[in-house]
Formats: sequence, structure tokens, C-alpha cells
Amino acid sequence: METEIEIKFFFNANFSEKLLDVITQHTVISHKNQMLHNVYFETEGRDLRKMDMGLRVRRIDEQCTQTIKTSGRVIGGLHQRPEYNEPIEGLQPELARFKSKIWPEDCDINELQKALKPLFSTDFRRLHWLLEMQDGTLIELAYDCGKIIAEQGESDICEIELELVKGDEAQLFILAQDIAALPSVRLGNVSKAQRGYMLIDNAKFEVKPIDFSALNTEMNIQQALSTNFQHGLKHLQYHENCYVDSGNFNALVELQKGIMFLHQNIHLFKEGGISFTGCRWVNDLQWLARSFSWVNQRLILQNLLENKAYYLRKLPKLKQLQKQIQLADQALPNEEDIFNLLHSSRYCNFVLGLTEWLIQLEKTTLETQGETSLLDFSKAALDNCWAKLTQPLSVEGSLELDNLLPHQGLLVSNLMTGLSLGHMFNETLCAEYRYPWLDIYQGTLELSMLNTVSEFASDETDTEVQEEYFKWVKRKQGSLLSAIEQSKQRALSNEKYWIDIEN
Repeated sequence: METEIEIKFFFNANFSEKLLDVITQHTVISHKNQMLHNVYFETEGRDLRKMDMGLRVRRIDEQCTQTIKTSGRVIGGLHQRPEYNEPIEGLQPELARFKSKIWPEDCDINELQKALKPLFSTDFRRLHWLLEMQDGTLIELAYDCGKIIAEQGESDICEIELELVKGDEAQLFILAQDIAALPSVRLGNVSKAQRGYMLIDNAKFEVKPIDFSALNTEMNIQQALSTNFQHGLKHLQYHENCYVDSGNFNALVELQKGIMFLHQNIHLFKEGGISFTGCRWVNDLQWLARSFSWVNQRLILQNLLENKAYYLRKLPKLKQLQKQIQLADQALPNEEDIFNLLHSSRYCNFVLGLTEWLIQLEKTTLETQGETSLLDFSKAALDNCWAKLTQPLSVEGSLELDNLLPHQGLLVSNLMTGLSLGHMFNETLCAEYRYPWLDIYQGTLELSMLNTVSEFASDETDTEVQEEYFKWVKRKQGSLLSAIEQSKQRALSNEKYWIDIEN
């Protein structure tokens, strides 16, 4: 068995000469130019996938090798996967050649062999260089250009892979920083095999809401830290892929939530005694948050225009208002701006830096405050964050705009803290506690929509029309605040879902 450790980048073939410039800055031990033909096999019932395995036969020149890749993991663009390789004759796999220990006890190899069929292939030219780093570490740099081919269609391959052959894993990241400086490059957390399966299934990256991080009470604080940051990074990168593939704006809404989740976890674990001093990716995360700070504004504007501005249908001069909203939306970053940001060196270095930090975190023992268990830490954190919100809301009486909107940021932070820690507690009680707060959050978004209309009304020169706008806004605000007040009363009366859990 071998464990493949590599960093993968999606690349733009137009900049291949710049890649050669990077390569020549290092010591080249050898260079090859090969054509690779790969066929991926599976059964009708996806039995290999159910065992977290993938089967590939690769032909280089006239030599064929079959490979079983077992479940590994991907952090950022770093791929770590155990694999088993056996030479064979031809492109038909022979499962009996693999050692029996790799298969589950109840696996019938003969039946599995009979059920195998080719699913898709990948054909690409690989230029690869064996590079020696200053400390003697050997890294293979591969540049792959070609296609994934299936009955359902084709998909282009243009990737750079850095694979550790021998030596210090940290050198992978040093070389990766050079690659990150290339134009139109981004970390790749999706393998060729995954893309092939998506192609045959006609699957796409669909927008999905951020969920709870998978913590459990057996973890310590450091393990929770690692799990949460991997969770946030995975959500962010998934929706990066979703946006690059589809241009779906809602993918950016979720990408921004991934940024917020990561940012909130910095604050959360700082209170647990974790220091982020010297983490260069923290500044990049703050830059990224600023870079996507406009997303909420576009969300508000698009909601106002939804269904041909149905929400605004009773207002006078509706077409003129729609035009103003459209112009405001056009002033925000466009698809090209967003594409360039997601393919920028700084964004790539952010993902790379966070990935390297997460890998090093697993090899380090961090100092935390005393022997506090994760459960006690979580209870204290949830108590503290919700008290900051519930206490002022409990004494402020009926809600008004002036005493609601200032709490909007804290509410978002608390909801993110709940996603960070809530998995360890009763799922039903947790959901019941969150529902009214989510209603309040949705209400604040609608209030922001009304504020936007009010701002447009302020520029209206016809005083009668302006007055009609302001009356409409005030009426809507009153109705909305009344509904939010009811949600607030339910929220304040809810039992804390974390208080009765014992260690």
C-alpha cells in the first residue's frame, strides 16, 4: 500500500509558459512527456463506492496498472489517499491480484469481478518533472491536459498536481506557493474520478445550506478546532466550485456563510485559549470577508426585483424604481470580477495557508485553558453568546428599528456559534431553540429591503410620491416588527438546549 500525498490545482492552459518559468527555478532531476489512458470501473449497484473504493486501470505506453484507491481525505487542495497498485495485462481489471486484506470480510471478489463494467475514461497528456527542493525533498510536478469521457458527454482536464515522492511534506506547500502565484489558478479539491462520476450521473454542484459541524463529546478542544475549520473550508470551496461551474449567485451567499463560519470560529476558540498569532491566513480571511461584503446588498436588491418586483407592485413609479434598483445592482461586482477574485493568487494563498495550518495542527499539541472538556467549553460559549443577545432584548420592551438592527451582527454570530457546537446536543431541542431566532434573522433581512426602498425614496423629487413611499415603508415596517416581536417572545421563552447535558 502507498499513501498518495498531493496538492492539486485547477489551471488555465494559456499560462503554461509561466508554469515552465516556475519549474526552471528549481532543480529538475528528470522530465517525462506521456499519454495516459485511464478507465474507471464500477458495478451497476455502485458496490465499490459503497465500500469507499475506486477502481482504475491506467495504460502508459503499453504497460497497464490497476489501482484501488480507498477512502482518504481532502483538505483544501491537499489530497491524502491510500492506494494499492498491481501490474496487469490489458485494460480489464483482475481483482484477485490485489491482496485479500483490502476487501471487507463479506465481499465476494468473484461476484464483484463479474459485475464490473467500465464507467468512464480519462485521456490526458502528462508532462511531469521530478524536482529536488533545497533540503533534498523530492516532489513530482505533473501538468495534465486532456478530457474526461463518458457516454453522457465530456469534460476538460487542465490540472497541476504536486506529489510528495520523498522528504518533508512542508516542502509541498513551499512549491505550492510558487504555483499559487500563477494567473488563473485555484486549489482543486475535486478529483478526476469525482468529476467523472458527476459526469455520468449528470450531477452538478447544487447550492446547499451550511449545516452543523460534526463534533462529538469524545473530542477535545483541539480536535473540535480542526473539525470546525475543515467544515467551514469545505463549505466555502464547495460553493466556490458551484459558482465557477454555474454562475449561480446563491452559491456566493453560501460561500459568504462559509467565510462567516470560519471568522466566528476564530473568535470562539480564542476564548478557549487558542492563539492565532502568526497565522497569515487570518489576514487573508479578513480580506476575503471584505471582498464579499457586498453579497447581502445584492441579495436585498435581487429580492426586491424578484417576480418582476411583485413585492413593490403597489408603489407609484414602479418602473422607475425598478430601474434604480437595477442600476444599483449593476454597480456591484459582476461575474468577471468574481471569477477573477476566485482565481486570484491571494485567494489561492488563503486556501493554501489554511490547509497548511490544519495539517500542522494535527502534529501539534496546543495549549488550552486547563483541562476543560469540549462539552463544558461548548456550554460556556453558548451561554455567553446568547446572554449577550437575550439580556438586552429582554429589557428593551417592544422592538423598534433602533433596538433591533444593532443586534443583527450579534444574532448572525450566535447562529454560527450554534452551527459550530450544536451537533453535540439534542437535535430536536436545538432546532426548536434556533427556529424563532432564524425567523428574526429573516425579518432583519426584510427590514433591510425596506430601508433600501426608503433610501431610494429619499431621492424622489415629487413630494407626493415620496410621501406615499414613506407611508408604504412605515406600514410594512410596523407589520414586520410586529411579527418579529412575536418571534422574539418565543425565542426568549425557549429552554436552552445545552443546559441539561452531562459530561
